Amino acid sequence: MRKLFLSESGLTLVQVGASALVSIGIGYVVERSFPLFAPLVAVTLVQVLCAPHRRGLWLFLFGEVNGALVTTMFIPHFSTRHAALSALIGAFVAIAVAYLSTPRNPVRRVNEAIEPVLSLLSINTRAIAAALRSGDTAAAGTAVFALNDVDHELNRLQDVLRQVRRSAIWSRVSRRNLAENVNSAREIGFAVRDIRTLARHAWWGVLRTGEPVPPALPQMLEALADGLAVLRDEMHRDGQPHEARPLLISAGRWVDVMRSQPLSISAATVAASADAAVLDLLIATGVPLNDADQMLRRPSYS
Repeated sequence: MRKLFLSESGLTLVQVGASALVSIGIGYVVERSFPLFAPLVAVTLVQVLCAPHRRGLWLFLFGEVNGALVTTMFIPHFSTRHAALSALIGAFVAIAVAYLSTPRNPVRRVNEAIEPVLSLLSINTRAIAAALRSGDTAAAGTAVFALNDVDHELNRLQDVLRQVRRSAIWSRVSRRNLAENVNSAREIGFAVRDIRTLARHAWWGVLRTGEPVPPALPQMLEALADGLAVLRDEMHRDGQPHEARPLLISAGRWVDVMRSQPLSISAATVAASADAAVLDLLIATGVPLNDADQMLRRPSYS
């Protein structure tokens, strides 16, 4: 069963609400009076630590709260000691809430969000390949429209990426590097755009107009679908995505075969989009851009 994730705004409300309520509660127990600075420090500090956007604004507000704390030293009959204790309670609560509300395994969270994207791409790319082989225009159109469901999964992926950025401070402490996974997610997003383009042109430009289907086109799409499926399985295992590379290279080879033949505008667009998608997916497996380009231009892959 798919795990549920709080939206970005929902998580922010939980963090702010928990920080304020817990700090006020502890402050009342410790000071026997309303702890003015506890919720102010807790709310602003937890957002300084966790906010994915507008962190500078929260840092400014946190500085203003600290400035107000300093001015209590010059207010007659105001207990600076109690104010400092209240602020200290707020700081401890903010750190605790930030730690407890951020992902303990952000890499797994990102991979879980990527998997359904790759599944949809693989299934529908294979469906379009089968439609091209059989000349089934309706089946190709169904697959093209089914790719619209990727929007929901991409939005969910972006939401997860924003949430794991909240854990950056903790991942640095635990030496967890999210850069590779975030880069993979970004490149897969680029590949989605390219695969949608090739799917539309294969359906609307090639099948609907009755153009001859280049023999290498269905084979190229099947190799691409195989690469997407293997990449999904590797993401599921949280392993290094190396096994998908030969299949993606194979899809690139079929693109070269297509380019060696006379192509219509639509078929040429399909080939160009497939080439871009393969390049994006190779980069998503951790291959640097120049190396990925070289792999696609080499006569063989080892």
